[in-house]
Amino acid sequence: MKNFKRIISGVTALALACGLSLNASAELKEGDSKAYRGTGYLAKCEVVSVKDDKSTVKVTLKNTSKKTINHWAVGFDGGFFGKIEDVKYGRLFTPGERYNNVIRDCGTNGSVAPNQCVSFSFTMLDWENRSELPERIRVYSDINKSNTVDELNTAAKICYNFVIIDVMTYGGDQGYTIYDCFENGALANSNSKGGMKTGFNYKYKAYGDYVINMIASQYARGDISVYVDRREFESGFDFFVQVRDNKTGKVGQYPRPTDGTAEWGTFDLDAPLQADFSESQLDIAASEAYGCVVNYICNLVSEGHDYQSVLEKCNFQAISKEGLKIDMKASLSECDKLINDELKYNYEGISVYVSEITYDDGFKFSVQTKDPATGKTGQYSDQESIKCYG
Repeated sequence: MKNFKRIISGVTALALACGLSLNASAELKEGDSKAYRGTGYLAKCEVVSVKDDKSTVKVTLKNTSKKTINHWAVGFDGGFFGKIEDVKYGRLFTPGERYNNVIRDCGTNGSVAPNQCVSFSFTMLDWENRSELPERIRVYSDINKSNTVDELNTAAKICYNFVIIDVMTYGGDQGYTIYDCFENGALANSNSKGGMKTGFNYKYKAYGDYVINMIASQYARGDISVYVDRREFESGFDFFVQVRDNKTGKVGQYPRPTDGTAEWGTFDLDAPLQADFSESQLDIAASEAYGCVVNYICNLVSEGHDYQSVLEKCNFQAISKEGLKIDMKASLSECDKLINDELKYNYEGISVYVSEITYDDGFKFSVQTKDPATGKTGQYSDQESIKCYG
């Protein structure tokens, strides 16, 4: 393997060493390049050729850590590159246009010693030369194997979303329901007792397992397992996803992200929630609670209540001075139940405060949320009045 200084010029090497980006044009041109720096690596993307609505890009990685990399992969945000048609000295891990492009080692070049380099190239469709070199790339390796609880919960959430978006949509196209996915083998491995190992070197034939492995590998590193199963509640059923770091034993979960102590293989309602909600999360919770109140008001109007009658019925707990505390096991009614059911899986423990509801050619109110543990707050209101029709 050649020394890095033989691959790039002295100017480029200096830029890489300082973590700087080289200039690149707004559209790809032969010779354009950009440098990147991250934990344990330096990288360079270089445009090798641009011809006939196709562009070829060479990527070079240098291992700057003190340990040998045994497996590597490079991820590019989907918006930056077109459809990849051909890869040399690597393998495309995420085919199709719905996912971020990820290219992994080809099997014979996965081991990279300290201060050594590895290169691969790919050719992509680049209609009218609209692509640009990305501002950042993601480099995955086995150097950093630890996962925080937040990373595990995030991986579980993204897997959950892709099961809904992709696996269930695929199932609908094939004529079966969300529940059938657990019966017909679409999630054969991820729904098994021990869960499913994930990583760039794993391959799964079942469509659901294939999608989950493809997504989980990008958000959780090292020795990871994913478990997917059904969960039932009063109004029907849904499913949940858990992601476990087998090295530390910590478990991420969604819905209801916990502090890492969720019981593996069951939807854990008792493990403490992930602590310290951010203000942006509290803003989202406030907007979701706002939507619940809107639905409650409009349902009353559709039942024949006039605006005065609606205002009289809006005397629920969340509108009181004490507010409504979100509790997984609470027994509530009316609008309080709507709000609690909407928020309890992700925001247990926060308080919701709905302002006085007024009417002037439409209903007007605002919602505030608060995390009692930190004092952080979120809020949501709409500039326009809410108009409901019976």
